[in-house]
Amino acid sequence: MLQTTSSALKGAIQLGIGYTVGNLTSKPDRDVLMQDFYVVESVFLPSEGSNLTPAHHYPDFRFKTYAPLAFRYFRELDLRFDVFSLCKKCPGTLRCWRCTFPCTATLPRSDSQPLQWLCSISAALVEFDLHYSICKEPLIELSNPGASGSLFYLTSDDEFIIKTVQHKEAEFLQKLLPGYYMNLNQNPRTLLPKFYGLYCVQSGGINIRLVVMNNVLPRSLKMHYKYDLKGSTYKRRASRKEREKACPTYKDLDFVDMHDGLYFDTETYNALMKTLQRDCRVSATLF
Repeated sequence: MLQTTSSALKGAIQLGIGYTVGNLTSKPDRDVLMQDFYVVESVFLPSEGSNLTPAHHYPDFRFKTYAPLAFRYFRELDLRFDVFSLCKKCPGTLRCWRCTFPCTATLPRSDSQPLQWLCSISAALVEFDLHYSICKEPLIELSNPGASGSLFYLTSDDEFIIKTVQHKEAEFLQKLLPGYYMNLNQNPRTLLPKFYGLYCVQSGGINIRLVVMNNVLPRSLKMHYKYDLKGSTYKRRASRKEREKACPTYKDLDFVDMHDGLYFDTETYNALMKTLQRDCRVSATLF
């Protein structure tokens, strides 16, 4: 049976990430070095399989992984901080290790120090998290691609979003990695996008570059209003056609018209403003 372009791409993404993440677990955990940001690893996955890769029903393809050790560090660092966030499956509680990593349910641990225990094995678990989310079930293609023409894929557990990017965007992200690394270490509460991987699928003379990011809007979350805010007022009002939709995406001027602002308690406001100020300083430097 011939595969459609979409299903072949989704299959290649899952096979490629599954292979590279699995291969990465054999590499020792160490400090990130400057040269790690510029490493590109490549593997060929023929449809008949090889001594390194499994057989599959898609066209032959080559899969490239950019800065694998650096991105592993980014994923691990985010997990260490995210351990203290709210659990998605147990509302009102801290992110619990059993919900996050079901494979660890039978491992020995210290009940008096669950967070320290989780952090101590996070290097292995964070790779399992990415592999499990992306590879366990088919990716969901979002029906409304962005204005840039990029394709978006969502993992079945709502944890990750995979976005296709242009060559210049992928190149730009590569150049940002050292500064991105510094910002994550200095400002773990950053609200800048969380990047978990940069890849490229090569097949039939075509290069498709992909970036893996965290998903901040799970499908189960009920949204009362949805905004695309850019911090500008020039032509920033939703069209009449957009407003007629069941769940319209409003813009900056609509927000000003419809709301009196956002209200926070003092502690939350101060923490948010501090994070935004730090992110703005970093963005001015990087971009």
